[in-house]
Amino acid sequence: MSGRKIVSGLLFLVTIAVIITAAAYFVNIWLFFSNRYVTPLDAFFLEGVVLLIFGVLFLLGSGGLNVWTLKAAILAAMAGAYGQDTVGPSEAISRDRWKPQGFTRFALVVLLTGFFMLLAYFLGQLLHL
Repeated sequence: MSGRKIVSGLLFLVTIAVIITAAAYFVNIWLFFSNRYVTPLDAFFLEGVVLLIFGVLFLLGSGGLNVWTLKAAILAAMAGAYGQDTVGPSEAISRDRWKPQGFTRFALVVLLTGFFMLLAYFLGQLLHL
């Protein structure tokens, strides 16, 4: 993969994250403008922390075993219990173990959005917006 493709891909992910961050900020202003207990910036902090946690969880679940591999392993084990000859669970798991599965790009966008939300929160606290 060339460096130009990598940079354009990262720029695309950052652009999506910035657009989501800006939209969430305007939604927070609309929802929490008249609330005296929670400011839009405080809600932004909570959303940023939650998105960072979800992004890490999506990244952790993106490689390795996925739901379909586990289902295939369970079905193979059940068929083996009935005496039918089929691919065993160890073969199904070893075959699919190193294939990247899941939502890697989605997880990166969620992580970047959470990071930008926290960055905006701390800059807002620093500037007292």
